[in-house]
Amino acid sequence: MTRQIDEAVTLDFTSHNPLTGQVSDADFLPTCEIFEDATDVPILTPVSTKRVGATGDYRVSFVTSPANGFEIGKSYNVIVTVTVVGVTAKARIDSFQVGAAVSSSTFSI
Repeated sequence: MTRQIDEAVTLDFTSHNPLTGQVSDADFLPTCEIFEDATDVPILTPVSTKRVGATGDYRVSFVTSPANGFEIGKSYNVIVTVTVVGVTAKARIDSFQVGAAVSSSTFSI
């Protein structure tokens, strides 16, 4: 998938009880890290938010801006870490490449 530079992104993910498999709230707010290509240090650690009234539903939002460390042509992985009933799990919730912004102007002759 390609996302545009300066695009606002919101990703949803769920947490599950590892003993029952049922959707369950995390023990505490899940964490998120965004990694560029083969870099081992996250370029961004956006804060996740629980969806109100929805058991085990969370979201994380960020902007693919140069100020946040994103570059056109680079690839990124979004990894969340969740702990439920004392068991910690990680998952990649998105993988994308950043492309140039698309002009929204119209042109006619």
